[in-house]
Amino acid sequence: MTNLIIILVSVLLGSIGQVILKIGANKLGSLSFGLHTIFYDLVRIMKTPEIMLGLVFFGSSFLLWVKVLTKSELSYAYPMVSLGYINVIILSYFLFNESFTTMKVIGNIFIIIGVILLNK
Repeated sequence: MTNLIIILVSVLLGSIGQVILKIGANKLGSLSFGLHTIFYDLVRIMKTPEIMLGLVFFGSSFLLWVKVLTKSELSYAYPMVSLGYINVIILSYFLFNESFTTMKVIGNIFIIIGVILLNK
């Protein structure tokens, strides 16, 4: 696998993990993380399958990212992480019925242009 593909897969896994975490967070509802509830809150988090699955995706993304860092310059690889924003916005539109505004489209275009310019 080329390094660019590994970067893109890592970014994709991270953004999918974020979306799955959001699904789990929606199931959890509110968390107080107060002094008397921290243990209970942590147990609730760990018992939520979507949270655990999201962490698996993040863990996989992390492992691939470490591989990327062994082979690429950070100034080349890191800007590509911003491509995850595009994935999250698109997935959020379909899964959570979040708005897809003109400003989000323009912002995504700027992100894509920025990644292209930084990697020339």
